[in-house]
Amino acid sequence: MTLGSLGTCSCGYIAVARCEGCGTLLCDTHATELPEPPEGVSENAQIKFAGAVRLMGGHACVRCRADRGRRAIADAITAPRRALPDHWLDRAMALNGDQTRSEEERNFDGQLPSGLTPGEVAAEFLRRMEKDPAESVAVTESTWLNKPEYAYGWRVECRRTNYTHRWPGGATERYTMPMLISQSGELLGPVLDDDENQSATWYLVPESDVDLPRMVSAVAQLLILSPFGPKSTG
Repeated sequence: MTLGSLGTCSCGYIAVARCEGCGTLLCDTHATELPEPPEGVSENAQIKFAGAVRLMGGHACVRCRADRGRRAIADAITAPRRALPDHWLDRAMALNGDQTRSEEERNFDGQLPSGLTPGEVAAEFLRRMEKDPAESVAVTESTWLNKPEYAYGWRVECRRTNYTHRWPGGATERYTMPMLISQSGELLGPVLDDDENQSATWYLVPESDVDLPRMVSAVAQLLILSPFGPKSTG
């Protein structure tokens, strides 16, 4: 049998292969077509899906490849999950690198205790952090006669307030205002002098301006990475 003598693909082009699953005639393009993984599944399930459809032996149409991928996803979803810790911060740290749960599942499993405050999150973070602060910010204004005083701590991205950054050429982009957890547990951040410029001095951030789930996720990431950072000198 010579190349192309099978017949025609559903698209009208000459068929070069036949799907070994359903017998569909396939052109060169459709014989190598790969399906997209379904949305809303875990990263682990997406990896399993991609591996199943790419490693499928013989010739196969996109529908049969997708069926094989969905079976791989079903196996991944029904596989035993690692038990999560009880403490909200330990749980956030465990979920940070968990590829077996979808984003929706991580949001559900990472629900925070009712009444938890940003100050309590900062206190728990400081209790666990065993490294020296990595950053400093000015907390008093600089004058001709006085240098500014500084607070030392760790930066986290969790504020609700945005500012406008203007790029050369006129393009603009909105960014979230920064925040620092100081060594004493204060939540510090700059205010806006106008809609575009952050002040050089950092002040106490109102707790209402803190996105609590983002703060917990950020401090969990800092704690996870802390063993790999520079060693404390004190």
